[in-house]
Amino acid sequence: MKDLLNYYYYIIVDRINMVNHNYYFTYLNNHFCLYRFDKSLEELNLLFSLNTYMLYNNYKINKIILNKDMSPRTFYQNHYYVLVFLDIYAKEKIEIKDILEFNQRLTSLNILNRSNWYSLWTYKIDNIEYTMKHIWHKYKILNSSIYYYLGLAENAITYLNLFGTNNRLISISHQRVDSNFLKIDFYNPLNLIIDYRIRDMAEYFKSCFFKNTLSSLEIINYLRKIKMSFNDYLYFYIRMLFPSYYFDCFDLIVNQEIKETEILKIIAKQNEYEYLLYEIYNLFKNYINIPGIEWINKKYFN
Repeated sequence: MKDLLNYYYYIIVDRINMVNHNYYFTYLNNHFCLYRFDKSLEELNLLFSLNTYMLYNNYKINKIILNKDMSPRTFYQNHYYVLVFLDIYAKEKIEIKDILEFNQRLTSLNILNRSNWYSLWTYKIDNIEYTMKHIWHKYKILNSSIYYYLGLAENAITYLNLFGTNNRLISISHQRVDSNFLKIDFYNPLNLIIDYRIRDMAEYFKSCFFKNTLSSLEIINYLRKIKMSFNDYLYFYIRMLFPSYYFDCFDLIVNQEIKETEILKIIAKQNEYEYLLYEIYNLFKNYINIPGIEWINKKYFN
């Protein structure tokens, strides 16, 4: 790796720290990381364009560095890597205020756009159903639980069909926002997409809930204080309905990156999450006029 840095970036270092397939080092009192990037060159070029746009417009983000061949990626031991200058190197965990500040700026960019939730979610459901036909006998826990979460996803899609509006409030967002993200992770330019500005907030609260860093009451109290538009309320609720937390775990299990029993941590909080959805609806119905999910309302209405 030292030879790679020297040859492709003219950087000479004595010490490199490897963490989760990524290589961190300091050069001339500045921090850098070589991130492993196994996605396509086409996607990376789009990320580089987005990163350039953000830096030009003084957006808070770390910077992708081109190699000597003016390419954003470098091949090393069967993988591609991207060098990023870590202007934001802070290692404290992100908070909701970081997300709200990040998603304030809207954009008219039409690259890496992931706002067509209907298309993405229906494709995801079809893909999972196809996969389960071939692996149901191998993964008993997944087979006994998957259809509940597919049902939740169908509820989210129904809401999109019934109440979806021409929401133009898109911003630079993240593929995923984890409650354990450090700021160095949050400002990683390789984790960006374009989507509705409430995407990050919804995924953050879902992660906080399932990783026990925020209680249901704390999430509701945050939502009482956050000012949102009609579309924000609507799309936030739809995003909370969609069980990305389960599907992410499903993918990791099927790809044999984690054990199947990890999904039990999610299943154990199933009823509690239903009640959180019920509480969010009760809060949001003060601002938007939509019906709740009938089976959830019947279960928890007193």
